[in-house]
Amino acid sequence: MKASMKWMALLAFAVFTLTAQAQVSIGLRGGYQMANINTTDGLNALTPDFKAIDGFSIGAVVEVPLGYGFHFQPELAYTRKGFSVQESTALELFNLPIPVGVEAISRFDYLEAPLLMKYKFGDGRVNAYVAAGPTFGYALDGQLITRANALLDIKLLDTDIDLNAINYERFEVGAALGGGVSFYTPFGQLFVDARYNHGFTQVYDIPVVDEKAKNKSFGINVGFMVPIGG
Repeated sequence: MKASMKWMALLAFAVFTLTAQAQVSIGLRGGYQMANINTTDGLNALTPDFKAIDGFSIGAVVEVPLGYGFHFQPELAYTRKGFSVQESTALELFNLPIPVGVEAISRFDYLEAPLLMKYKFGDGRVNAYVAAGPTFGYALDGQLITRANALLDIKLLDTDIDLNAINYERFEVGAALGGGVSFYTPFGQLFVDARYNHGFTQVYDIPVVDEKAKNKSFGINVGFMVPIGG
């Protein structure tokens, strides 16, 4: 917790220093995120059915021009990560095969701070861009949902996960890589982007096979920024 607060304080100081010296834009972004864990041969041997879950990401964005098409873009976002495990079998009823499945969905909500370097190119009113940089996250809470499916979808369990009890590594370091398009309007800058996020931190030990799990996700965001200062 102390480490995450230290990084957040350094981020806030860096943003304040840069915004005092240049015309910047601030805004909000949000979008859909498909999250999963990075599987290994050991995990796939245990179960080949690790699936992505639907999530979201919403946050604040600051864009600082650096010159020659380069921009620094720090963000602070609330992001959902996780994965699901699915197992299925079949039973026979009235001489008919009935599929029976169980799904366990693990969700982890993060406070995350991407620090992106962005390069724009275009005609000024419409610009394409690429962006990349490190991300620093802190897991706030977790949730486990289990469902059974035998003709009907039945929720079996919905409970909070004690992250400390399972030795979940709350502080996560990763990287983001993506690209998008921005449209300049009289009111500000509308942008759409796609982004891949990959965690470097081993957040959890998978039991039985003693494998380490790392987060990964792919997201599509829409946002709007307005210029201030300068």
